[in-house]
This record gives sequence, C-alpha cells and structure tokens, in this order.
Amino acid sequence: MSSAPKEVTPLDQQTLSRLAGGLAHELKNPLSTISLHLDLLREQLVELEPGTHRQIRSIDTLKQEVGRLQDILEDFLLFARTDTLELKELDLNQLVEQIASFVTPEAQAMGIDIDLFLDAGLPTVQADAGRLRQAILNLVINSRQALAGEGGRISMFTRHDGDYAVVEVVDDGPGMDSDTLSRCFDVYFSRKRDGSGLGLPTVRRIIEAHGGQLQLESTSGHGTRARIQLDCGESGQG
Repeated sequence: MSSAPKEVTPLDQQTLSRLAGGLAHELKNPLSTISLHLDLLREQLVELEPGTHRQIRSIDTLKQEVGRLQDILEDFLLFARTDTLELKELDLNQLVEQIASFVTPEAQAMGIDIDLFLDAGLPTVQADAGRLRQAILNLVINSRQALAGEGGRISMFTRHDGDYAVVEVVDDGPGMDSDTLSRCFDVYFSRKRDGSGLGLPTVRRIIEAHGGQLQLESTSGHGTRARIQLDCGESGQG
C-alpha cells in the first residue's frame, strides 16, 4: 500500500517575501551581464562596415527589453521587502520638503509646478524614513507622469487630524475613470505602457506596514488626490 502524502507546512508571508526577494535579486545579476554584453556587441557592430543597421536595431530592442525586466524586478523587490521597518521619530514636513526639492527641477522642465502647504504644528511620527520617502515619491512621480505633455500643478499637503498625521499629493491631471480607480491597487494592473503594476500596491504595503492607510480619490478629467494617514498619537504626546 502506498502511504498517504505528508502534509506540507504552508510558508508564512515573511518567508515567502524573503524567497521572492532572493529570487528577484538572483535574476538581476544575469540580466546585468546580458545588458553589458549587449553593449559590447553593439560597439563591435558599429565599428564594422556599413550594413549592420538591422542588427544594431535588434540589439537596441533587446537592450530595451532587458532594461524593462530590470525595472520590473526592482519594483518587485521593493514590493516584497516591506515587512521589516526601521522605525524612528520622523518630521514629515521635512521629508515632504526633501521630496519636493528632488522632483522640482524635472517637473519645472515639464511645465509642472510643485506647491507645498505644510502644517507647522504637525507632530512627528514613528516611521521608516527611507520606505516612507519611497512611498510618497512614488505618488508624486505618478502625478508627474499623469501631467506629462500637458503641464499642470502638483500640490503636497500635510496636516494634523486628531491622532493622525496626514500627507496628501494632489494633481490637476486627467484623473482616472471608475474602473481604473477600482483596480489601481491590484497587483500587476497598469494602464501605463511600460508600467509594472506594482507601484501603487507597493505604496499601500508600505503605508499599511506603518499601521497607516492610503486612500485615492479621482475622477476622469478632474485630477487625483492621494491621502496618507499615519498614527501620530504617541508622538504627539511627547
């Protein structure tokens, strides 16, 4: 008689995240090697006699696809590695100002204005500065992409709401229709041509890992408002 199959203990979420992150990291190394050799091969073809244009175009296409895979893996790594946070006291106003300074030059070159409206009495929060910066920056980049080619305005707000510190990123871009809004947090869903579909899910994972909430309001033709809410009750009492 054959013995009954043994039950396999299901992997917990943290273990799955580590495995997925490790796999993505291992895939990045060969992709980097492929990209390097494509560059070398292109240089060699350019030095040859005329008539290699078709081969060069093929190499450029491969190089573009390798770059896209690298971007997807990078987004996946960010998505997978949100389970462990290094929490420290953080000044949200200062963080928002740093993000605004970082994005303003490119935004202005695209005809996009960045406005700040910061609550001077905002309490500090306990947060992982690097992860939270990544989350807010992702929202600003989304707004910037929505305004690309049209120009417009991105406004960043902070305010104190009871036991919560709130950060909002608001743009006056084309907004989202109801179907897109209902699906925008689905993993791998994207309306962007080269989007990985992991940007907003990653932002939400980061915010929820902090015990906070992320909300999106958007209407087609009327822009988008992203609202991050973080608990500052204990910090505000200090």
